[in-house]
Amino acid sequence: MTIAYIYDAFEEELHRYAVCLSRDADQADDLVQETFIRAMAYLELLNRLNAHQRRAWMHRVLKNLFLDAENRRRREKALTEQLTLDIQFANQPWVEPEPPDLFQLVPEHYRGLLQKRYVSGMNSKEIGQELGIPAATVRSRLHLAIKWLRANKSKFL
Repeated sequence: MTIAYIYDAFEEELHRYAVCLSRDADQADDLVQETFIRAMAYLELLNRLNAHQRRAWMHRVLKNLFLDAENRRRREKALTEQLTLDIQFANQPWVEPEPPDLFQLVPEHYRGLLQKRYVSGMNSKEIGQELGIPAATVRSRLHLAIKWLRANKSKFL
């Protein structure tokens, strides 16, 4: 069996099928042409198949080619859209987002301690002297403040 025989047997049927899939005559022509190019590479296999199997093979190859082309088109479209967005954002000036003022979210009784320790850089002895409480109490309250922050971190994110 030659490619000419296969072409004569399936060209019209494959063309109709390709038009139904693609809804475009030019794409249908390309699909049919590529299907026969694939068939030329598998002539030995096609000779071993019966007529129904040969028909099914030709239809499956055409459909796979169509699906590959559609997937490629979708990926290219998504890439084009992403690149368009990237270009639009690249032309926008970058504005650093303002971090939330975490101290305003912390309860009042922890706020002063955290600011003195982590903003002013005071140690527990210095904070204790300023507030008139023992350094151990300052450390304990700082521990409770940090524990509160960890427990409520989902509110800050």
